[in-house]
Amino acid sequence: MIRKQWFKCKLFVSRYGLVLVVTLLIVISIALSFSLWYSVSNPGNLTERRNKQEAAKKIVASKPIQAVYDTDRIIINQNNEQKVAVDYHGSTNEVTEKIYDWPLYKARRKRYSKSDYLAQLKRNDYAVLFYPDTVTGDIVSHDFKSDIGLKSSNHIDRIMVPLNGKGSVFFGDDKNHQFYEATLSDGAKPLNIDWGKHRVKANVFWKNDQVQLELEESITLPERNYLLDENKVTDISKNVFTQTGDAPKAVTRGDDTIYSDTSSRQLVANNKTGRMTLEAYDDNREDDTLSDRFNAGYHWLSSRTNLPENLYYFEQSKNGNQVQYRYYSDGLPIFNVNQSGLVQIDFKADDQIKIDFSKYVLQVPLPKHKDSEVTLPDEKTVRQNIMSQNLGDVQDLRVGYEWVDSDDSEFITLVPKWFVKIKNDWHPVNDDFTVSQAGDVK
Repeated sequence: MIRKQWFKCKLFVSRYGLVLVVTLLIVISIALSFSLWYSVSNPGNLTERRNKQEAAKKIVASKPIQAVYDTDRIIINQNNEQKVAVDYHGSTNEVTEKIYDWPLYKARRKRYSKSDYLAQLKRNDYAVLFYPDTVTGDIVSHDFKSDIGLKSSNHIDRIMVPLNGKGSVFFGDDKNHQFYEATLSDGAKPLNIDWGKHRVKANVFWKNDQVQLELEESITLPERNYLLDENKVTDISKNVFTQTGDAPKAVTRGDDTIYSDTSSRQLVANNKTGRMTLEAYDDNREDDTLSDRFNAGYHWLSSRTNLPENLYYFEQSKNGNQVQYRYYSDGLPIFNVNQSGLVQIDFKADDQIKIDFSKYVLQVPLPKHKDSEVTLPDEKTVRQNIMSQNLGDVQDLRVGYEWVDSDDSEFITLVPKWFVKIKNDWHPVNDDFTVSQAGDVK
């Protein structure tokens, strides 16, 4: 009798065991998803999740250098119109994945007048990839299977790609208004990319010897919620001092805890804001060129701090002696009054490096009960209203996200806004076009 029952049980498991396991996993997945969705509107329940966040982290210290210094906007030139694809990173990634395999001859340089350079960027049936700021040729050419001949001394701001896969790929240098033209050989496939319905009219123009992009229509973007996690200061200090061989000494002064060792390296942690400042000396540093500084910045990011997946290069100044990186969401940069979304590296004299960053890390984006969207006015309207306030020269305007903390600091909300660069600082533009204090690192 027992043997017969055992046989029936075994037969049932062999027939339906896999189905039961899959069903159970689906039920668990739905339950977890509902719990996560519910908790966004019920912050009091979020504390139970703090111990589980480690499994959800997206820290990828092996993120390659070309993925950090990446394009972040794209224009499609079709029917003698220029339109920006709002799904920035999705579109740019799809384009680059295709063109990296294209057979290309080595690029040849050709210089243009400023007006002809601008006209070339508007060339019909081309997609134009925009870097957030100047990058170097060695970084651009890293993923191309063909030897396109770009060197570390070449400065690149744009990549022009033919939609039909014929002709040439152009690598633009704004400052010298010149293109490096790499001719396509046979075998390149057309892009055939669905750009999506959400595209807005745009234009390009010269500003301070650099081509800027202007949105000629209003743009609608969703608000986002993210889980907020933090790297432990003790773990950060271990990364900072791991190669010195000496355990750091900790001293508290006001809101700051200062970690230092005997190797002229110091880490300052602000216990109130979560901002961290690392100052170090590197006798072996080689940063005579912009490429050297980009590589040194990437080295310090990946070896001394955790490198989040959504952290990207944003801009450089002082000939690369100051390099900024920001968190991005949906291909848009994130700004915060406490500088939580910013990493800044300063290369100073006497082989000194200073890195300002935050212990806070953005985790998985959270769903919302109701879609919340924000419609931003066109760029010309924003620019005119700001200029009427006589705040100074409007150096640049960008659409981005403002980082807004929740009451319990367990998650944040990202609110779409215009941001204006005045006197080398970025500031959020309010609904009434007044400009708020950004608080970015100087």
